Amino acid sequence: MGAANCGAASRSPSSSSSSNSGVTSRSSSRSSNSSRGDPQRSQSPIISPRRCWAKSQTPAPQSWCGQTSLHVPRPFDMVGSSFADDDMVAQSVAPAAHATAQPEPDVSGHGPLSISTRIEYTALPRGRAQDVFGIVTVQADAIMAQTDTEKRQPLDVICVLDVSGSMTGQKLSLVQDAVRFVIGESQPQDRLSIVTFNSSAQRPLRLCCMDGRGKDEATAATLRLTAGGGTCIANGLETALEVAEKRRQRNPVSAILLLTDGQDGSSRQQLPSLVARAQRTGCSLYTFGFGADHDARLLADLAEQAQTPFTFVEDVDQIGAAFAGAVGGLASVAAQRVEVVLDTHATLKAVHTPFSVSREGPRVVVQIPDMLAGERRDVLVELSVAAETGPSDDTLLLQASAKYWNLTASAAAQTPSVEMRLVRQADDEPQPELEPDEEVATQRNRVEVAQALQVATAHGDEGRFDEAQAVLAAHEQRLRSAKRKTAVSESLLVELEDARHRMSSFASWHGGGSAEVRDSMQMHLTHRTTNMSTSSKCTTKKKSSKSMYLTSYQTSWVSKWGA
Repeated sequence: MGAANCGAASRSPSSSSSSNSGVTSRSSSRSSNSSRGDPQRSQSPIISPRRCWAKSQTPAPQSWCGQTSLHVPRPFDMVGSSFADDDMVAQSVAPAAHATAQPEPDVSGHGPLSISTRIEYTALPRGRAQDVFGIVTVQADAIMAQTDTEKRQPLDVICVLDVSGSMTGQKLSLVQDAVRFVIGESQPQDRLSIVTFNSSAQRPLRLCCMDGRGKDEATAATLRLTAGGGTCIANGLETALEVAEKRRQRNPVSAILLLTDGQDGSSRQQLPSLVARAQRTGCSLYTFGFGADHDARLLADLAEQAQTPFTFVEDVDQIGAAFAGAVGGLASVAAQRVEVVLDTHATLKAVHTPFSVSREGPRVVVQIPDMLAGERRDVLVELSVAAETGPSDDTLLLQASAKYWNLTASAAAQTPSVEMRLVRQADDEPQPELEPDEEVATQRNRVEVAQALQVATAHGDEGRFDEAQAVLAAHEQRLRSAKRKTAVSESLLVELEDARHRMSSFASWHGGGSAEVRDSMQMHLTHRTTNMSTSSKCTTKKKSSKSMYLTSYQTSWVSKWGA
């Protein structure tokens, strides 16, 4: 649907309704009767007795997620937009990472993260300056027992769902199925909230524990969703942020899942500040573009700022798999607030990463928001190695370590430091093999393919499809001419081939091509994806690049959806 005016007054703070098209309660007659003769009351949403505790009464007893205590209603402010009515988290839940400065953690090799380095060439001739690439790899341990659900971290998930008029029919039904899947797979310690938006925003479901009663409440709210009206993403995201910011307590892992199928020309200026708020409150933000008509450029920009994947769901029946992979990833977060520290001893020309980078003298810090169990993140570095004239045969290029919040131990941790070195050989000695290290070459190809997709995307947005095709074709040729072929390089070739087909014309680019290429680009940049689905419009042989990033835990969740 077309964009609607995004006004601050268009949010409804806490409606037990799930409709944005005129249905404001379980019973419209009840709504009109309860507000009759009171103009002020007629503007307030109806709150079910279970969700409203009168201020004149004794404060409601507290209950915690995962316990079998009675579900007593929480205190709730019916005036304004206070969302401080979330269920209390389990008393045994570990705290999340803190944004404030923490004491220097102890160095240990027994945490969930490890770090390693590789250099493009392990040896270089002495007396010659040369630029080389290297990688610093952060690897998270895989979950030892994926069936042991007691070990995973509890989640706070806020689903922000587009219910504009274009979502009517099959789309809405599929989204309801996807949300019900998330509800069904949630544990009692998890908490879920639902925010809906069209031209305004509502909160059909408070942030409540997913025990038996909570799941019933969430399922009922999901089934009551109806579609109608325009599209204002900013209102939906603003309301979700109010839910996140006004929580009285927080589970260790928090996320906002934003899904839309529409165009919104009025929200773009507001969205960067909203993403920044999500980051400050400790919420990762995942965006899902549903169908071929959404604003892929806007959602991909959101994902880039949030440093998360952008998921394009071209075949609408795959939304459940995408949600499953995203929540499965969240359920397997092993570390948060990861700081990769590089102490350089050679000239650092470039750090190729989508994550925040800060420099102070020879020290460089790369900040990665989180790591999933079994996930790998590679930081590609470009170094300038000076000509070696001294007697030493060994050159230290950099030292690397990682500081992070260990969710399992609920404590700050630090990996042991590792070094990146190369050997300098005299001219009269046998010279090293000039074939580059395969792992470094793979990561260099990944970064360069992502960069080629970025450049081609900029051409496509301006309608310069010939230029876009030329950029992609040149990089394809570069990969094909490499002496050593790997499964990854073959997957990247298919990625480029599909992108060329997507940029063949205005119709193909704006009929899903822009979204598909942006999905792939963000996936390769962040080392993360949410699903293994291949679009039915893919004209090349089956793309397999998503298998490079989907973890085993995510795969298990996706398989549950398809079961």
